[in-house]
Amino acid sequence: MIRRLALGAACAALALASAPSLARADHHDENLPWPQLLPPLPVTTAVQPHPVEHCRRATVACMDDLLRRLRRQWRRLDATCDHRALFSLAYVRITRGLRDDLARRHPLYFRYPRWFTYVIAAFSNRYFATFGDYAHGRPVPGSWKIAYDEAMHGDASGGQDVLLASNAHTQHDLPYIYAAMGMRTPSGASRKHDHDGVNAVNTRVFDGLEDYYAEHYDQQFTWIDLKPSPLDEIGTMEMVKGWREGAWRNAERLMNAGSADERRRIEQSIETTSTVWADFIRSGDQPGYRPQRDAYCRAKKKPR
Repeated sequence: MIRRLALGAACAALALASAPSLARADHHDENLPWPQLLPPLPVTTAVQPHPVEHCRRATVACMDDLLRRLRRQWRRLDATCDHRALFSLAYVRITRGLRDDLARRHPLYFRYPRWFTYVIAAFSNRYFATFGDYAHGRPVPGSWKIAYDEAMHGDASGGQDVLLASNAHTQHDLPYIYAAMGMRTPSGASRKHDHDGVNAVNTRVFDGLEDYYAEHYDQQFTWIDLKPSPLDEIGTMEMVKGWREGAWRNAERLMNAGSADERRRIEQSIETTSTVWADFIRSGDQPGYRPQRDAYCRAKKKPR
């Protein structure tokens, strides 16, 4: 069960569950800050943020528009118990957390709100484009194809569906967004602080997502949530933080590529890594689980 739902990182967390000193109140904001200890590499300052579709000027209005589009997508998927609804809801809640902090006069997690608003807009544009490409039968990256094939036809659990989409969007898509938006200010300061700040937002929303998933989509979430211990959330979040750190490093590699051939090799390694992870995540499928999971979701939608 653990291998199916939280995989390697959660297994490590569960192995610690018997330690009474770690079994404390349920997790809400535990965020181990190891990425902040890893220094960014030098990259060019010639690439700087720029307007993109749905965000011609980096303001909170870009975030509000994105939230409207994400909520519209989630409501449509949720109405039919589409397995893609789980990641769509996660996207809504993470974006809301990012939006609320970016709207502060002095954001807690972001030093470069204009840059990061453009990053979020470009990142979500890629997500919606890939979603549309798959729906219309056009080619998509291998990790996304596996994620959507599983969501549409496979016997994956809800946890696997979320991890498959998170892997594809983070490990495959994110490096290209950072490389296109620049990773240092014109004066040479690294923007990695803001990249690391997303980990705190992700951590704050994860426990609530687990609860919602268990109540509405997949009963297996009630089996892996180790309340009152935070170890299941910590295990999963540490894995995702590792993916995000790798995405930053791959973006540095893309920006520092010395030739077209070197860039192609980096792109191939990004494709391979994200696809291998996707294959690993889906390897825990449970034959015949899809009808059971769909019946649970439909039952939750019946009037009470």
